Amino acid sequence: MLTYLDSLCDAMTTRDLPRLRNLVEGHPLVRLLPAEALSEVRRFLSQKVGRHAVPLATLRFRDQTARLLHELPAGGTVPAAATPVAPAPVAPASMDASPRRRRSALQTELPLSA
Repeated sequence: MLTYLDSLCDAMTTRDLPRLRNLVEGHPLVRLLPAEALSEVRRFLSQKVGRHAVPLATLRFRDQTARLLHELPAGGTVPAAATPVAPAPVAPASMDASPRRRRSALQTELPLSA
């Protein structure tokens, strides 16, 4: 699906009408496009957009799909694998530790993700 959306966005931004027509007419994935993106594709096909128009609805749908699939947009870098971090050992309440040390012992460190 992401490859199809990438091709669709590329054809729209380069104004490659034969390729765009080929990607829309009879393609099985065109039925999965939201109405807003499909109407945008039709506007590009009919050349009713300005010279500097950008396919925002289609790009937005591509970004949402990529986020749902936990992938990055084309040309992005692959994120580092998140490694699980074991929770810090909890010190018994009877130990004489500073409040800051007790507070950090109760917190769990989580890996950062992009």
